[in-house]
Amino acid sequence: MLCAAVLFEMVLESYVAIFRKNRYLANLYRNLTESDDQTYCRLIGAGGEIHLTRRDVAQAAGGYGKAYREADLRQNDLVLIFLKHVPDLYGSFFGAMLSGVIPSFMPCVSARQDPKLYWSSHAELLRRIRPAAIVAARDTFADMQASGLLFDDTALIETESVAPADLALVVRDEDNIALLQHSSGTTGLKKGVALSFRAVADQIERYAAALEISETDRIVHWLPLYHDMGLIACAVLPAYLGVPTVHIDPLHWVSQPGLLLEAIAKHRGTLTWMPNFAFEHLVNICGSAAASYDLSSMRAFINCSETCKPRAFHRFEDTFAPSGVAPRQLHCCYAMAETVFAVSQTPLVRPPERIRVESSSLERGETIRRIDNGGIELLETGTPIRDMEVSILDEKAMPLPEDTVGEVALSAPFVFSGYYKDPERTAKRLRDGVYRTGDLGFVHNEKLYVLGRTDDLIIVNGRNIYAHQVEAAISEVEGLKPGRSVAVPVFDERVGSEVLIVMAERRRESERLDSAIQADVLRIVQSVFNVLPRKVRIVDEGWLIKTTSGKISRTENLKKFRSETKGVPA
Repeated sequence: MLCAAVLFEMVLESYVAIFRKNRYLANLYRNLTESDDQTYCRLIGAGGEIHLTRRDVAQAAGGYGKAYREADLRQNDLVLIFLKHVPDLYGSFFGAMLSGVIPSFMPCVSARQDPKLYWSSHAELLRRIRPAAIVAARDTFADMQASGLLFDDTALIETESVAPADLALVVRDEDNIALLQHSSGTTGLKKGVALSFRAVADQIERYAAALEISETDRIVHWLPLYHDMGLIACAVLPAYLGVPTVHIDPLHWVSQPGLLLEAIAKHRGTLTWMPNFAFEHLVNICGSAAASYDLSSMRAFINCSETCKPRAFHRFEDTFAPSGVAPRQLHCCYAMAETVFAVSQTPLVRPPERIRVESSSLERGETIRRIDNGGIELLETGTPIRDMEVSILDEKAMPLPEDTVGEVALSAPFVFSGYYKDPERTAKRLRDGVYRTGDLGFVHNEKLYVLGRTDDLIIVNGRNIYAHQVEAAISEVEGLKPGRSVAVPVFDERVGSEVLIVMAERRRESERLDSAIQADVLRIVQSVFNVLPRKVRIVDEGWLIKTTSGKISRTENLKKFRSETKGVPA
């Protein structure tokens, strides 16, 4: 019989061998199998709080690994996971990584969406990437099939049929794809960002160092796992580091934002990430009860995903000061799926810097002009994390000096390897290891300031939608002139987020009432994108402005809309 010391030495040698081949898998496997009675995650939802230990997740991951093998999945096959806020989220995802296949979380249809429209919008994606398997609950598969979604040779794995099992490990090289990150819940799910194990481990090690994360931290969040902020910061990172989390159902959080504050107080949370609108939402809904929450345990509330707005921090600081919130706890991060997650982060030893600049100096190619009063107040998004190189480029991709506005470009060991099965899109964004973000910004005193996007991405309450996809989705509405619509964002200070404005030309010969056309546009946009436009304006043929090349100009039409409406109606 082997003594304990010899057994320990054998286990250690095995772990070191795995670690040398794949750091992420080695740490994930160790954290699931050692101290297995420790808390892995607490899920908070309609049914209350579910406590998952490391053993629970390991057994669930083992069960899904077995299900993938029984479905004849091979190494590096793709698995799409369509699950709501259930414990199987973690078992299905990490079970895939540990058993040699590639997982990707996808959003489920919400109660406000038309299932037929929603699922049919995914047909093109499924045809192009051809996943080897899909994981979903039985009722979700029924909705998919009732909507006419075809699966061809894709294996359908029902959560109800998966039983816990012992965990098995298939070790793949670090240069293999670890996971895909898709965009956040729209028909824009065309961009599968392929991330290797090496990129994931490199990012986590550098970002964790920037935040000085340790096993004493407690991450509390309400973020969906199909978005990079929820997936990496609140699931993949803590699994690698052995940090416990509290995960609130995103749908419940929206209607009951105080759940986040209650969970922080109860579980002594130290870190949370959320988009800018969430800071405003918490102030608007929970501000009157601020003194009832104890938020003193928090090391950082991190503003990420949307452009960070000083107004949101001003209001949050003032409102939740009775809860123990101080300026040093509010921080900013610039992040994206293409770099796994963080590009830059404000250091936790001081509050983020705020500067005021003349608004006219924020155009591309302009040098910013700082002023003491008036103008626009900006928040830094921090300094780049270790090994991240940030460049600001002009329209010819030439580097610009500090304090000059241009496109943010990035290079790092953990930049993504490309968009999954989409070489054309990859070539447009990733050249010689440099990722062109499409975001405008500048560097001031070695700190990055991000202003907005050069492309047509719109972020509404943390949800990414593309203007051209909204325009395409409504093109068949009866009474509208195909190809004569425009979707634009307008920032609403009251909610701390962009809102969506849609303008569309009616057919000259149409006899439909504008109200009926508007109702169809609202229904389709909400069903497909899970975003409700703030305003749908139906206009006469010829109202929309075109560029000299014949394209609809979003910029000019937004100016025209503003001039005629004097802003966005309430």
